[in-house]
Amino acid sequence: MPSSILRRPAMRWAVPAGVTAVVVTAAAVGPVIAGADSELPDRTAAEILVGLAGARDVAFSGTVVQSADLGLPDLPETGAGDAGSTGATALSLLTGSTTARVWYSGDDSFRVALQDELAETDIIHHDGEAWFWNSEHNVVKHATLPEGEPGPASPMPSMPSMSDAPAGATDAMAEMALQAIAPTTNIEVDGTATVAGRDAYELVVSPKDDDSLIGSIRLAVDGEHFVPLRIQVYSSQGGDPAFEMGFTSVSFSEPDESVYEFTPPAGAEVEEIDPGERPMAPHGPDEHPGVPEGAPEPDDVSVVGDGWTSVLVARGVDVDELTSSVDEDMMPLVEAILGEFDEVSGEYGTGRAMTNDIVSVLLLDDGRLLVGAVPIDVLEEAAMSPEAAA
Repeated sequence: MPSSILRRPAMRWAVPAGVTAVVVTAAAVGPVIAGADSELPDRTAAEILVGLAGARDVAFSGTVVQSADLGLPDLPETGAGDAGSTGATALSLLTGSTTARVWYSGDDSFRVALQDELAETDIIHHDGEAWFWNSEHNVVKHATLPEGEPGPASPMPSMPSMSDAPAGATDAMAEMALQAIAPTTNIEVDGTATVAGRDAYELVVSPKDDDSLIGSIRLAVDGEHFVPLRIQVYSSQGGDPAFEMGFTSVSFSEPDESVYEFTPPAGAEVEEIDPGERPMAPHGPDEHPGVPEGAPEPDDVSVVGDGWTSVLVARGVDVDELTSSVDEDMMPLVEAILGEFDEVSGEYGTGRAMTNDIVSVLLLDDGRLLVGAVPIDVLEEAAMSPEAAA
């Protein structure tokens, strides 16, 4: 049953949270010149930045494919094997691919349908209502949203609003963005690319800090509508993208109103959700949506450092409690991942650690969990800082 790609913020289809700000801000650098094989006009990166900010008003529909190759070992079959199971979907998010259909008319009208061979999971937000439906369990969750209240997160990436800026102000805003990011980031332009049959400008950003496991991020931006069409995250070790999400087909016509209409299927269990509670999540009929028991609350989370080498620190993490709340079909996957952790110790204490192509994890016996796109030794150093104290 699909979870991670929809849980938070619901399937931002082209730009994962945290990367968005870096990539969009990086667009404020230097001219972008169309490649010789493209008919796109030459544009400055500041012009593309303004276009990105205004892309929230562009309606579209299409098919998005996400793939990941994080350098993890071959993981065992989850045992469920059925399309739509939590374990199967988690496995594909880590080592395979996931496909979704997306329709977007604005932040208050969109639909995301996560698909596999035998099951589908939909999130729909339209006319002040939010729906979640999972075909495997035939479970429907519904929320009526107060006027002005946001529903499930929009599939458009978060961007600064510059479309209403007065004439001449956009260049100044782009320059301010450049000044904010320049100390930590190298920015290059790489002509154009073709994505889903569309000509796109391609922006490349990379960290200046050698401690980052991320080598570069490439963002393809539609040359006409400035909607992000593809993002690729590369490891500092090189090779193929460790993470990629992008359109395989896209149309920039207004989606038909009917795609946002939803009627619960016959026999479906419908649960009314208070929009002020935790967001709707893809669980079975007897499961409570939200964070698993034992997971840290927001007050228990802090960040050490900044930029590309920042480290997230969560406290009060109980692995036994977390694993006890995991679906049975997910356990082989969880056990395989935990088996990749090696015992470590130092001035920070004792625990276990693992790393892959773009992220490292340090799980300490005192309940602290440190995660970052950095090598293990950077996590160990962060664990000894006052900001990461237990």
